[in-house]
Amino acid sequence: MKKIILILALMSLEGCALLDAYFLKYDTNEYNLITDIRTSALVFKNKCENLAESKLHAEVIAVKTKNFVNFTEYQPHNKNVQAASVELDKIAQGLLDQYQKNDSVSPVFCKVKFETLERSAETIQKTVGAKPR
Repeated sequence: MKKIILILALMSLEGCALLDAYFLKYDTNEYNLITDIRTSALVFKNKCENLAESKLHAEVIAVKTKNFVNFTEYQPHNKNVQAASVELDKIAQGLLDQYQKNDSVSPVFCKVKFETLERSAETIQKTVGAKPR
């Protein structure tokens, strides 16, 4: 009787692991979107000296983060990435808001915001990349 209980317990644990792996699937599109955001932030942070160019970059990254939010919004069993995408979008929208409110935005502010976007995107990228394949 003890052996049967032990076997059933082991099978139920394996079942939980299988369900977990089934629901947490690796998504190449999701990984591609966050990699694109991270790469853009990496490139854009070094181009903050030119006000017109950096404003355009702020607009571009805001669209990319909004796209990432929309992509993750209705995916089942993906609440952690969806919540992270919303926070990432808030950072990008905050940068864009500064460019829309002010005639001049400090290159230091611009660089710090893009660095923050880059680090946050890297964290999300690690989370998405760790999902089972």
